[in-house]
Amino acid sequence: MWASIMELQDKSPEVPILIEKVGFRDVRRRVKLQTPKGQITLDLSLDLYVEIPSDRRGAHLSRSIEALEVLDVEGKSLEEYLESIASKLLEKHSYAIRASAIAKTTYYVEVEFRGIKSLEPVIVEAEVTRSRDGTRLWSISVEVTGLTVCPSALETTQYYGEKLSHMQRVELKARIHTIGEQARIEKIARALYSSLSAPAITLLKRADEAKLVIEAYRNPKLVEDVVRDATRNIALELVKLRDDTLVEIEAKSYESIHPHNLYAYTKLTLRDAKSILESSHS
Repeated sequence: MWASIMELQDKSPEVPILIEKVGFRDVRRRVKLQTPKGQITLDLSLDLYVEIPSDRRGAHLSRSIEALEVLDVEGKSLEEYLESIASKLLEKHSYAIRASAIAKTTYYVEVEFRGIKSLEPVIVEAEVTRSRDGTRLWSISVEVTGLTVCPSALETTQYYGEKLSHMQRVELKARIHTIGEQARIEKIARALYSSLSAPAITLLKRADEAKLVIEAYRNPKLVEDVVRDATRNIALELVKLRDDTLVEIEAKSYESIHPHNLYAYTKLTLRDAKSILESSHS
């Protein structure tokens, strides 16, 4: 009986507009990945989307969960795992033009700062989009937490015979967009941490706390400096990726002496970043 009835999703909508993304958000999964550092287990929050043409009223969304359930390939990287999901979504949704899979997770990286070593959490979000024409778009964002010392206040207080400044916590994020190329989380995190006055460290004994503060004061930065330095360091760390790789950098500074926060952002290709680096050293 049901087989002979046209399903509501297959009918034409009253307003024929293409829907770029429809699907589920925050689907929880635990996956094991084989990385250069060995097998790791990640708890993921997944978003699953397909694009549907303008002549369809809806998508058969249960098929998206089916695509996830039957998936038996866990990649060597988070991006490969997501690409497997996106491919399976296209297989399940024959009418879909493209499909996307997004994963959000917390990853732990080794941080070393002036002899202080720690394992710190970074926020990671990866996205893979596959199209029926074979196009593979990968992106990954990594967010770290650190601190800056204000160089302006440091300079001004020295004028009055002191050497004081204020600190603020900074969230620094990089998004790397590639055409099917992987950007290692550890490399991105390392580039970001080295762009701050100092990283935020979970456990600091008194001697390490003093060392971190002293070293941070020796490396004062504006939020604009942080974004510029992160762009440079990302370009140096990811030098083997294609020149058309797009890099986005953003920093949010939680100001300690103001009731508001500061924000800085830039976007450019690795080709442009390398060109700027070369010209600045010539």
